[in-house]
Amino acid sequence: MQRISLLAPHDSDAYFQLSTQTADDLGLDFLTEHICENHTEQHAIRKILMRMPVSPEIIAYRKAVYHELCEHEEFCAKLFKICDSLRFSFNDRPIQIGEQATIWELLQRFRSLEHYIHSVMELRDLFADYHCASDGMQAFSEFVKSISQDSGFDELAEDISVLEDNVYSIRSITIGVNLKPDFTPNDAGIVSLNKYYFTEQSALQRFMAFHRKDQVTDRDLYPFSMEIHHDGMDWFEKHFYGIQTPKRPSDSLLLNNLTSIVERMLPNLTAKLKKVLDKYARVSGKALADLAEELLFYQRFISFSDKLRQNGFPCCDGTESPDDTVLTDLYNVKLAVISMEGNLQEKVVCNDIAFTDDETVQILTGPNRGGKTILTQGIGLAFLLYQNGVFVPAASAAVRRCDGIYSHFPVEEERTVSLGRLGEEAQRCREICKTATAQSLLLFNESFATTSHTESLYIAEDVLKYLCRLGARTVFNTHMHELAEHCDALSVSRCKACSIVMENGKENQYKISKRKPDGKSYARV
Repeated sequence: MQRISLLAPHDSDAYFQLSTQTADDLGLDFLTEHICENHTEQHAIRKILMRMPVSPEIIAYRKAVYHELCEHEEFCAKLFKICDSLRFSFNDRPIQIGEQATIWELLQRFRSLEHYIHSVMELRDLFADYHCASDGMQAFSEFVKSISQDSGFDELAEDISVLEDNVYSIRSITIGVNLKPDFTPNDAGIVSLNKYYFTEQSALQRFMAFHRKDQVTDRDLYPFSMEIHHDGMDWFEKHFYGIQTPKRPSDSLLLNNLTSIVERMLPNLTAKLKKVLDKYARVSGKALADLAEELLFYQRFISFSDKLRQNGFPCCDGTESPDDTVLTDLYNVKLAVISMEGNLQEKVVCNDIAFTDDETVQILTGPNRGGKTILTQGIGLAFLLYQNGVFVPAASAAVRRCDGIYSHFPVEEERTVSLGRLGEEAQRCREICKTATAQSLLLFNESFATTSHTESLYIAEDVLKYLCRLGARTVFNTHMHELAEHCDALSVSRCKACSIVMENGKENQYKISKRKPDGKSYARV
């Protein structure tokens, strides 16, 4: 089955899979929760973000699609609505059409094909008067065009149209029940198939009125309804994935009992359904349905960037840089969300960040609770959003893409039981250093702070010397001011370490300065 994507021009393995730990350190759950409407959306967008592109071709492809959809938000919403509706027909539990398939399964498949035809026609009409600017949208348009112009599509539409008259002419079933002397059911059967709907209580009301006209009141009558049971899987999907599974025909005990009777009374319809559905067994709308999550990804980030701009936060497209990375007026987008919700008393402060040969490894010092972690996290999010092809939370951004983002933040104490806190930190650092390259982005947050100051300093110096030699862009947020004071001694190669300080004064609070630290770490009042 042919597949297209709005996230990549072709199948590729040029991605970096963000670790769960790094995703947590960057606050992805918080971010996706606040830009999504439900857990299903959150799961889908988080999955896309964590599979970060490292190829310039894929990043450029996404940026072009994102930019185009930014200018046509209403068009994007219409595309998403159509593709999203197809997911319920083709992405849920597959319907197996075989010799043993019931009429209800045949009808479900029939409705899926019917919906597929109408969706393709809707998409074709949408693209008819639309000029596609990006390669991704052009591919989408051509894919829809190829389906609608395929010789088999008109034939499918005609066959489904012919069947519609037979399928939708049946509106209700009249059931007869024979009773035993004690009024318990003896047997039942279908009396007739009707081309009209029963209005609420109508059949029962006529029956009761005929036999006991003097005693019939509306209070004696109950609405016509059918109880559908749900299995454990439905409960699991609803509570853990936020998915409300539609009621399935096979969930009804009544319908299970009536299936064979209905099929015997409708041999011609059942035979026609099987013949047509067998003919189009390979037709699937899954390729279009799969685009729903990709359109949702763009739609949510477009809305998010609009909201940020409305609240005075800069957003830019970002450009590819062959050498240095320069971010102007960078801010932590997670902090911006907290501010927009009214849960932040202070103003969000923007900072300028540059990674050059002379500033490859940046040793960040400053007061406790003074914004060092927020800045470290914000840098990681800026790279992640840029390489996912959406906006960058900055006034301008020239980015040399990275081939991976690695974080070394403190973890929960229960995860350090076997090795101890220092042992666990050392093991994680070792794995990062083994895997990272000169093109990677490394984020250290108060690393090696769980042992004596002398021992921490000794370990950190060795790590920083290695990172300078490796040439990986690094933010090393630390309380060990000696590292920053003697950063020149750590620079053992072309790539150098530098000192940046998170200021604490009223005039420049949360602003960074490129200077040596004051010599001590202190708590902000």
